[in-house]
Amino acid sequence: MPNTAAPIFSLKSEYRNIFILDSIEWWEDATYDPALDLVLTYDFGLKHKIHALRGEVYYIDHLIDQATMQENNFLVTDFLKNWHYDANGKDIFTYKNIPFGFSLRLDIWNDLVSYTRLSLCLAQLKNISFDALYLGSDDIRINTILNRYGFDVQPSSKLASKAVFYFPIAQWLDEKIRSTGLRGGLVRLREIVTAIYGYTLPIIDALIPKSKSQRSIFIQEYHPTRKLIEILKKDPALRIVLVNFTRGSKLLDHRFERLIPISGSLNAFDLYASDRLSAFRENRHASLILTNGDNLTEAIYTIIESRIESRISPILRTLHSVIRYLDKHPIQLEILIANMGLTATLVDCVCKARGIPSYLIINGMLTREFMDEAKYATYINAYSPSIKEHYFRNMKDIVCLGDPRMDNYPPLKSLRVINRTSPTITIGTSGFNPIDLNSYVAVEFEFLYDVLSALQKMINTLAPMEIIIKVRPNGYEKQYSDFVATFFPDLRVQLISTASMKSVLDKTDLYITIYSQTLFEASCLGIPAIYYKKDAEIMYPPFDGTSELVTVGSVDDLVQAFVDFQSDDTRYNAFLDRTVMERYIGPLDGNNMQRNIDFVYELLEKDGQNQ
Repeated sequence: MPNTAAPIFSLKSEYRNIFILDSIEWWEDATYDPALDLVLTYDFGLKHKIHALRGEVYYIDHLIDQATMQENNFLVTDFLKNWHYDANGKDIFTYKNIPFGFSLRLDIWNDLVSYTRLSLCLAQLKNISFDALYLGSDDIRINTILNRYGFDVQPSSKLASKAVFYFPIAQWLDEKIRSTGLRGGLVRLREIVTAIYGYTLPIIDALIPKSKSQRSIFIQEYHPTRKLIEILKKDPALRIVLVNFTRGSKLLDHRFERLIPISGSLNAFDLYASDRLSAFRENRHASLILTNGDNLTEAIYTIIESRIESRISPILRTLHSVIRYLDKHPIQLEILIANMGLTATLVDCVCKARGIPSYLIINGMLTREFMDEAKYATYINAYSPSIKEHYFRNMKDIVCLGDPRMDNYPPLKSLRVINRTSPTITIGTSGFNPIDLNSYVAVEFEFLYDVLSALQKMINTLAPMEIIIKVRPNGYEKQYSDFVATFFPDLRVQLISTASMKSVLDKTDLYITIYSQTLFEASCLGIPAIYYKKDAEIMYPPFDGTSELVTVGSVDDLVQAFVDFQSDDTRYNAFLDRTVMERYIGPLDGNNMQRNIDFVYELLEKDGQNQ
């Protein structure tokens, strides 16, 4: 007997009308009766409006309890691991004996999770009687799911252009990983420049004899590895291979970088791409059946096909280029920050097939039991004993060498002076997590509304303060300026989006944010920190609600936490203790980078002995 998904809220058994509307842009007052109707939306703004009318309204993507969503998180992850295998466990997507199906996960991950999330939530409507269902949405998945469940839908029209308050995940993904227009042109231009440089430098290397042979390392560039690259590329005994030029380097320093040129005609791979897609249709084997018994397998495969059909040829071209480069210029070690990213993942596919060792330095804290975004490498730096124990389940070849970025926060020479009478309070914005079913796209605005409401209460009791909102790198600052203007027009707030986190923390007395490594950064600077839990995600310590980190989940509790901050209450002391923080984030002695460098040379020496 399948488990029945439990709703978070007690929905009535009967309504007159149900309105499913993306946002307030689709809202029409004339046909709505707050006593009889139900509204489902993505938009904080529309939800707030319906509450003001004393109507019943919920988020369309946040209707199911934590435990049920967490069970389905594991099912989705299992499907993601296996969707590209046949019944014999062989990767259907293989080129020149290199399995590459794993590299396609970034293209489908959000689609897989979001379709599952919506299916679980919309299935709740099957238990409700109603006269009419009105749909106003640009999200075709909603209509597809409603049709699959057999609902008759009355279309609604978008009425006006207004500010909406939820994270536009589809727009963001198109901007960042499916670039078109000007950004797409710039990406193609960078590809051309990279290819020219990648072909030219090996020719120059061959013309200039080296006093001794060099060992080659491929490094995936991101925050944990940027300084590592800068240090290693200055060693004349090493050749550093990258996907693109490093960011922030001096122009002349790029001469130490070797890039993998991606080139060739896409048309040359179309026939083989078509062959692999046909083989996928015939031989795919994995299935996705949710805890409520709903079989999403064919619906998900339809989505996957539509997403990857145009992607296989470009990926084959990239893989072909990687194989060609590594055939001519072998590497002895690869350094990763995650099992994600297209070209880096394809390099990893080739390395795994050829037995080349890999070292993965995790990119921030890994806090979810069902995730596997950083579990596939020969050796892994888990930062800390806590992450090794919880996320990695004490897997072998896990080392705890710390996060190189935390070297920016060495032990304080003197206690930080905290202004508790008229403090500067920094709010690190929340964010939607597209790969956790328990997340929802309006969470960042639910979070901010509560935090600003609590601070407004304190200001009203004559507690003066300066407020900074630090917008996360993938946030949209315009949404935040609109949000403050709409809901807190009398509150003086400074919005910051591009400044570094450390520069913002340097002028902060109290820091409030979500589950974030920046909580540790604040604490290392002696700044009291609060985790305001508006999210519904289930996480490992210290984000589990029972650890040393001050964690609150309501406006009243946040007000009390602020009162305790003003009185220098001891509840903040534990998470300001560096020995406590080190259990979760790893060493804070300022030597993490050196430990990682030493380990890289140790791995190179081990590889040399094995040859």
